Amino acid sequence: MANLARRQFCLFSGINSTAALSHSAPSTTSISTPTTHHSNLITTRDMTILSKESKAEFKNQNYSSRMAKKGQPVSPHVTIYSFPVCALSSITTRVTGCALSFGSAGLGLVEIVGGNGAALQLMSNIGSSELFGVAAVAKLGVAFPFVYHYLGGLRHLVWDNSPDMLTNVGVEKASYILVGTSVLVSGVAAVL
Repeated sequence: MANLARRQFCLFSGINSTAALSHSAPSTTSISTPTTHHSNLITTRDMTILSKESKAEFKNQNYSSRMAKKGQPVSPHVTIYSFPVCALSSITTRVTGCALSFGSAGLGLVEIVGGNGAALQLMSNIGSSELFGVAAVAKLGVAFPFVYHYLGGLRHLVWDNSPDMLTNVGVEKASYILVGTSVLVSGVAAVL
């Protein structure tokens, strides 16, 4: 394979192919390929052709072992970083939006499969459950995503109309207010 590539290169560049083929390395071979620049001068750059054995060896090594072999440090995983409260509140807005979408789709599916009034009957059964705390947890599971996502949308509406409020300190305060208000309002809704 490497010899074929060298032959094609030699035909392209006009180099004597027998001289170029006389020195071949077993696993990798460095050859020069022509490169043109703006001044129309031809320069060369090295190109390495991997054999099947070296390709398989490279594929068997994982990233950490390749970096250790090169003596380069491995970047730490994202979980060691602490996210700012602004990033966490933004992520939570997206998660609550997805939860509301899947919850609505689930209720719709219950209504389609169970017939007219099946979703209402399911909610009534959960609300009147005799197990301690099931109704409160179910109410909190619906109230928190709804309240948080709604208030997060209002926060963005205010920011869109007043971009001067988008300072580091202001955004951090708004994130804490959003979380606190959402927990308070959804907690009250859960116990009613």
